[in-house]
Amino acid sequence: MLKDCKNGERFEGTLLVNEWKEVPFRQKPGAYLSLSCQDRSGIIQGKMWDYSPQVLAWLKDQDIFRVKGVASEYRGTLDLTIETIRVIPVEDVDLSDLLPSSPVTADELEKRLTTILERIRQPELRALLQQLLAHPEWGKAYRQAPAAMKVHQAYLRGLWEHSVRVAELADGIAGHYPEMDRDLVMTGALLHDVGKIAEYSYERGIKFTTEGRLLGHIVLGIELVTEEIAKIPDFPRQLRSKLLHLITSHHGRYEWQSPKRPKLMEAFVIHYADLMDAEFFQFQHAKENHPDDEWSPYIPSMERSIYLK
Repeated sequence: MLKDCKNGERFEGTLLVNEWKEVPFRQKPGAYLSLSCQDRSGIIQGKMWDYSPQVLAWLKDQDIFRVKGVASEYRGTLDLTIETIRVIPVEDVDLSDLLPSSPVTADELEKRLTTILERIRQPELRALLQQLLAHPEWGKAYRQAPAAMKVHQAYLRGLWEHSVRVAELADGIAGHYPEMDRDLVMTGALLHDVGKIAEYSYERGIKFTTEGRLLGHIVLGIELVTEEIAKIPDFPRQLRSKLLHLITSHHGRYEWQSPKRPKLMEAFVIHYADLMDAEFFQFQHAKENHPDDEWSPYIPSMERSIYLK
């Protein structure tokens, strides 16, 4: 497993290649291959300095390979120098060995989700959530999709885990402000990232769909929720606008691709709860991956190294 790799040690195993590209050398002719490789234990960046045209032909059509190489540390991050690569037939591979899943079980997440749903009293919001979560396609995807490509909960059931956590955090904060609409907060928290069920494909690694590349999960989420609201008779228009604003503004800042900044108390709560869970995940992940280190490697998404002791 990739999580067991250590600097200077050899590696041999079956990996899923999520992304790859040829990168030109800076100071000499030619190029090397950069590959994002994963198994269920994690993701590692691979580099292949010498390769044949056959390898390129394989990569265009295949994504599961038997890989041999050596792990090495570069700027505080472990990479894999790949020496050989060969195709593995899909029928010989158990995909559960390659696709990571949430450490939180589906049973526990369902119990926590049910607890949140039982606390929502507004009938239209309850109807919307029950309708969407029981939908044969959307409900299943909500419980299977990842929450991200790389940064946080980038594994199966990640969206479910993240959404439940954000709802729990947001509800806890809202409890300190009696004037806040807690039903709206919890509903918005559960649905803020719902567009990710259409933004990503995740049958063979986590990849962007064409819709995801063209529109992004905020737009896709607004479309999905709008369609589901239209099925509920007499759904209040003002409530609809507020809920869609929570989805639209949850990134919080224009430079973070948020179409709107938060303009409701409930929207502020969801934005900060969303950010909190994503960043706390980084702390947890760093502690798990560097149990003996005082400091983590530089984390690009947080623009810093973090203290682990």
